[in-house]
Amino acid sequence: MSEVTDNPVDARALHLQLAVSRAHSAARAGDLDLAARLLDELGELDGPGEPGEPGGVGRATVVAALNLRAKVHAQRGELPEADACWSRVEALAPDDPDAAAGRRTLAKIAAGRRHARPVVHTGRVAVIAGALAATVAGVALIGGAVKLIDGGEGGGEGGGSGSVAEADNGSERLSEESRRADELKARLAAIEEDRAADAEQRDSALDEVAKRLAMPGVEIRRHAGDVQLVFRTGVFPYDSVIGPEGAEALTEIGRRLADLLAGTPVETTVVGHSVAVPGGAPSGGSVVALNRARVAAQYLAQDSDLRLTDFRLVSADQRRGPFPATAANAPRNRTVTLLITPKGPPPTP
Repeated sequence: MSEVTDNPVDARALHLQLAVSRAHSAARAGDLDLAARLLDELGELDGPGEPGEPGGVGRATVVAALNLRAKVHAQRGELPEADACWSRVEALAPDDPDAAAGRRTLAKIAAGRRHARPVVHTGRVAVIAGALAATVAGVALIGGAVKLIDGGEGGGEGGGSGSVAEADNGSERLSEESRRADELKARLAAIEEDRAADAEQRDSALDEVAKRLAMPGVEIRRHAGDVQLVFRTGVFPYDSVIGPEGAEALTEIGRRLADLLAGTPVETTVVGHSVAVPGGAPSGGSVVALNRARVAAQYLAQDSDLRLTDFRLVSADQRRGPFPATAANAPRNRTVTLLITPKGPPPTP
């Protein structure tokens, strides 16, 4: 399990590798339509980053996907599309031999020095010598493998024992691709299993937080990644002077938080709120709101084993109070809210 990651970039790379592997298998089986559809579903593949970079899925995998897409286009008689794919391969990997050979063959056809062979326009064609001879642009399925033919203008291909050896090698390669596809599917399944376990653990922690901190005068707002505690009445009658009911509620919450931390590791953010006043800044947070968060943290810590450094203190924007910004709600918005977040992996979007 040490190789499994829940990094979304790694998961995307695995999905891409699996899709390319499936497309290879479809092409080898002669199902060009399925191979084309699988590759088209990958979307645009230009400009990949390396694994671990933002958006990175691995240059080698992208080059392999573009090469296969070019060969399928060529086999289907879609020569401009094939050339465009190989051109993109050369932009990513200038020394790629498949791209160079493919574009040389297409250039010969365009110059009239080589004839394009007829194309088999079907979703499933038999992988036999007769069907293979009907391919185009020097791309054929030989022995179950996509291969570039350089037979010249005459177009003759050799047979006999060489074809048998080619078939044996193709069978081995197909088995290897199938094995790799199974490994990729297993890794993806493990990633999804780990994500599901993390989500279940997080949901359980959020349920515990909501249950343990529910009390009169406090509204529990459960979100995907945290539990928000909202006081039904304003905690601060004015400035950063706390009211008696707010002080009592915060002290009790502090004791409950300390008990909760014994079994459920969480992070607590104290958010100070303020109301925009005439002549004051209408947004951007305020010193008053930050002072309210500081005062609230002192009451959370005073009768518990918690320290002031256990809390993250922030000021909310004046426009983002816990209640709608109306004159009637102004007293309720002179307050603080608490965000309780379980420690661990963030929820999957």
